[in-house]
Amino acid sequence: MPTLPGLLTFAALSLIALVAGVSLTRLVPGLALQHPGLLALGLLMMFWALREMLLRRRVQNRLIAEIEQLAEEVLRLRGEEPATGSAAIDVPAEEIVTTRATRPHLTRPHLVMPEAPHIANEPRLILPDPMRTPEPQDDGTLLDAVRDALNNNRVELHVQPIVSLPQRRIRFFELLARPRDADGKAYAAAPCLVALDAAGLRAEFDALMLLRGVQMVRKLEQRAKEVGFFLNLTPAMLAQVETFNPLYDFLTREREHAANIVLEFSYEGVRQLDRNGLYRMSQLAALGFALSIDGIDRFDLDFATLARSGVRFLKFNAATFSDVNAIARSPVDLADLNEICKRHDLLPILTKVEAEADLLKLADLNFPLGQGLLFGPPKLAKAA
Repeated sequence: MPTLPGLLTFAALSLIALVAGVSLTRLVPGLALQHPGLLALGLLMMFWALREMLLRRRVQNRLIAEIEQLAEEVLRLRGEEPATGSAAIDVPAEEIVTTRATRPHLTRPHLVMPEAPHIANEPRLILPDPMRTPEPQDDGTLLDAVRDALNNNRVELHVQPIVSLPQRRIRFFELLARPRDADGKAYAAAPCLVALDAAGLRAEFDALMLLRGVQMVRKLEQRAKEVGFFLNLTPAMLAQVETFNPLYDFLTREREHAANIVLEFSYEGVRQLDRNGLYRMSQLAALGFALSIDGIDRFDLDFATLARSGVRFLKFNAATFSDVNAIARSPVDLADLNEICKRHDLLPILTKVEAEADLLKLADLNFPLGQGLLFGPPKLAKAA
């Protein structure tokens, strides 16, 4: 079916043809006798354009009605009534997360920044409650501890440097969330994320951390314009329209900061995305945000597909280069890895570098960037 811009263009041309036909027949009466089809052609083209526009509007109205009926049917099958509105919880700009003293457990809220005049320019992200997301299940003491940290504003942002090699000059910072208990002890990040994934709360957690991360970028980019920030997101936010659309709208509003922000997704999560998920990932790249894939522990990658999806950075774990199985499955010579990445406009990053010996063993691979305890541990982000 023709697109609306195409129809408008055709209608404009038809109008021009019509006006030209009428004008010429008036200016030169002889043309009306010599070329009687000119006016008829203009009228026919105009009629066709209007007919196509009316048909398109009729189809759109029918599709909208069918979608509304389907949504009501889904709600009916679930034993729910169609919602007439959705409550929202204000997330203050000065805090990392919402403090809900009256709520013993973290639920899946709608997250929205208040629109008061003094913070009108603050970032805002509204994340709806997807119907297909399961209700949070208690995953034991760790999940309860993370919920308690979220509800009592005990989640801190830490930064870890990503440096250029071999100069070791800081090029980026990765922002990492660290929940703490009542005594100030930080929980390990990986188990916390696993618990949140199991409870269906990871998207909400990442949305809160994304708000804080963007706030930090806005504060620091004027002082460090050449330094970028990696912000972690779960690929699950790309898997469903319900979570992707608010993310896309939020990043569209913040695209002026895209030059300083890299959106990072886990490799295992990206591998599970279907074609629609990969397309949504490329839509974020089209806004101007660079994309990064973290936790890569193999070398048989589809570099071309990743590049077409808007990926710019690939993070390879240093231990993978000592993994006999990963090396045996590799279709490429590891010595050519950097050159292959360049061919696809990708930048490889060597991560989890713990000691000088680890770096020396891989010096011949000429990684342009590195990250790990050798270059600096995560530190509390004071500017947040």
